[in-house]
Amino acid sequence: MNELPLPKEPHLKPFPLVAPHRVVAWLVWVGIFLVAYNYFSRGGDAARQALREPRFFIPFIVTVFLTLFAFFYWRIRRWLTTYNQAIAFHSAGDEKEASRRFEEAARRATQGAQRALSVAMMGQCQLALGDTGRALELFGSAERSGKLRSSIPAMYRWIPNLIATVRFAQGDLASARAWVKEGRKRNGDLPPIYALLPEVALLCRDGNPAAAVSTLDARAGEADSLVGRDARRLKLLRAFALDALDPASHAAAIDASLAALQPVRPGDFELLSARWPEMQAFMERRGLSRAA
Repeated sequence: MNELPLPKEPHLKPFPLVAPHRVVAWLVWVGIFLVAYNYFSRGGDAARQALREPRFFIPFIVTVFLTLFAFFYWRIRRWLTTYNQAIAFHSAGDEKEASRRFEEAARRATQGAQRALSVAMMGQCQLALGDTGRALELFGSAERSGKLRSSIPAMYRWIPNLIATVRFAQGDLASARAWVKEGRKRNGDLPPIYALLPEVALLCRDGNPAAAVSTLDARAGEADSLVGRDARRLKLLRAFALDALDPASHAAAIDASLAALQPVRPGDFELLSARWPEMQAFMERRGLSRAA
């Protein structure tokens, strides 16, 4: 598998193991501790006596704890609020605004897993918008962060198939196959939600339409769980595979699959047709070229 690119923006790159602001914060805390320790150990009898008093010591500890808790809670809430806003726009089909909100969530992330999830979701928006280069950078950042495996296992198992979809769209079929294989390896007991599209597309591209149709039939539940553009792309692949098998005997099924594509939106099929001449020709014959 080729080395995955990374975005140029620092807030979209993997969360650093040692972030500069954390180093500064720890240095400040250590400095405060050393100054306080030096003061109380060399004098300050009145201060030491006050600290021993429960009426001072307990409120002091509670105040410090609540201040730190409120600070970290506020930072986590800022990220979560922005992330949930992005999810709402994504669910409504506004990928452009969702991408902007996911990027803001990545900027506000306080942990590596938060950033990796925000960046991966932003990558899905960019893929939906047709920017495969940008999507690959974002998926590369999430994959190379190393935070998904333990913190968000579902995304860890899905992301190879998203990368495979991007590689397929870019015409790098060898890399797409390698990432599909990696996705199968990671799958475990979770349903491979994003695996079906690249697998069926590769079967069609490799000249094996019978296997493509069989795969779609065998995994109908998985196909039904997809919505939006991915669902329409699978229906197009089914029609293409049936046409490649025998357009005459499968005419009714082909027409049914193409009818189920509606309503088609601009950019729905560019991911499949951009570097696939046979798909382009099929779409032109069926009057779908303007919806690519």
